[in-house]
Amino acid sequence: MEKFDGSYFAFWKTHIEDYLYQKDLYRPLLVLDRKALGVIRLSLSKSVTHNILKEKTTVGLMQALKEMYEQPSITNKGHMESLQRYHGGG
Repeated sequence: MEKFDGSYFAFWKTHIEDYLYQKDLYRPLLVLDRKALGVIRLSLSKSVTHNILKEKTTVGLMQALKEMYEQPSITNKGHMESLQRYHGGG
Protein backbone atom coordinates (compact mmCIF):
# COMPACT_ATOMS: atom_id res chain seq x y z
CA MET A 1 0.00 0.00 0.00
CA GLU A 2 1.32 3.43 -0.92
CA LYS A 3 1.72 6.04 1.79
CA PHE A 4 -0.79 8.89 1.84
CA ASP A 5 0.88 11.96 0.31
CA GLY A 6 -1.97 14.45 0.63
CA SER A 7 -3.70 13.70 -2.65
CA TYR A 8 -6.62 11.39 -3.46
CA PHE A 9 -7.82 11.22 0.14
CA ALA A 10 -11.02 9.29 -0.63
CA PHE A 11 -9.02 6.61 -2.44
CA TRP A 12 -6.52 6.30 0.43
CA LYS A 13 -9.30 6.27 3.05
CA THR A 14 -11.00 3.34 1.31
CA HIS A 15 -7.73 1.43 1.15
CA ILE A 16 -6.77 2.02 4.77
CA GLU A 17 -10.25 1.03 5.99
CA ASP A 18 -10.07 -2.17 3.94
CA TYR A 19 -6.62 -2.89 5.34
CA LEU A 20 -7.73 -2.32 8.93
CA TYR A 21 -10.75 -4.59 8.49
CA GLN A 22 -8.59 -7.26 6.87
CA LYS A 23 -6.22 -7.23 9.84
CA ASP A 24 -9.08 -7.14 12.39
CA LEU A 25 -7.83 -3.76 13.58
CA TYR A 26 -10.79 -1.55 12.74
CA ARG A 27 -13.02 -2.77 15.55
CA PRO A 28 -10.41 -2.31 18.30
CA LEU A 29 -9.90 1.28 17.19
CA LEU A 30 -13.61 1.95 17.52
CA VAL A 31 -13.75 0.30 20.93
CA LEU A 32 -10.74 2.23 22.24
CA ASP A 33 -12.07 5.50 20.86
CA ARG A 34 -15.45 4.87 22.49
CA LYS A 35 -13.77 4.09 25.81
CA ALA A 36 -11.72 7.30 25.62
CA LEU A 37 -14.84 9.26 24.68
CA GLY A 38 -16.58 7.93 27.79
CA VAL A 39 -13.68 8.85 30.07
CA ILE A 40 -13.58 12.39 28.72
CA ARG A 41 -17.35 12.86 28.93
CA LEU A 42 -17.38 11.60 32.53
CA SER A 43 -14.95 14.40 33.38
CA LEU A 44 -17.35 17.09 32.13
CA SER A 45 -20.09 18.88 34.04
CA LYS A 46 -23.75 18.40 33.04
CA SER A 47 -23.92 21.81 31.38
CA VAL A 48 -20.80 21.16 29.29
CA THR A 49 -21.88 17.62 28.42
CA HIS A 50 -25.21 18.97 27.18
CA ASN A 51 -23.32 21.01 24.55
CA ILE A 52 -21.35 18.06 23.15
CA LEU A 53 -23.88 15.21 23.17
CA LYS A 54 -23.83 14.87 19.38
CA GLU A 55 -20.08 14.15 19.28
CA LYS A 56 -19.37 10.47 18.67
CA THR A 57 -15.55 10.41 18.55
CA THR A 58 -12.80 11.71 20.80
CA VAL A 59 -11.47 13.86 17.97
CA GLY A 60 -14.89 15.42 17.38
CA LEU A 61 -15.40 15.95 21.10
CA MET A 62 -12.03 17.59 21.65
CA GLN A 63 -12.50 19.81 18.58
CA ALA A 64 -15.93 20.91 19.80
CA LEU A 65 -14.56 21.69 23.27
CA LYS A 66 -11.66 23.59 21.72
CA GLU A 67 -13.99 25.69 19.58
CA MET A 68 -16.26 26.44 22.54
CA TYR A 69 -13.76 27.03 25.30
CA GLU A 70 -10.19 27.61 24.11
CA GLN A 71 -9.34 31.27 24.15
CA PRO A 72 -6.62 32.63 21.88
CA SER A 73 -3.54 33.44 23.90
CA ILE A 74 -2.44 37.05 24.24
CA THR A 75 0.66 36.23 22.21
CA ASN A 76 -1.41 34.70 19.40
CA LYS A 77 -3.90 37.58 19.51
CA GLY A 78 -1.08 40.13 19.29
CA HIS A 79 0.50 38.20 16.44
CA MET A 80 -2.80 38.10 14.54
CA GLU A 81 -3.31 41.84 15.04
CA SER A 82 0.21 42.48 13.74
CA LEU A 83 -0.49 40.36 10.67
CA GLN A 84 -3.75 42.20 10.04
CA ARG A 85 -2.01 45.58 10.27
CA TYR A 86 0.81 44.38 8.03
CA HIS A 87 -1.64 43.17 5.40
CA GLY A 88 -3.77 46.30 5.59
CA GLY A 89 -6.61 44.79 7.54
CA GLY A 90 -6.39 46.92 10.64
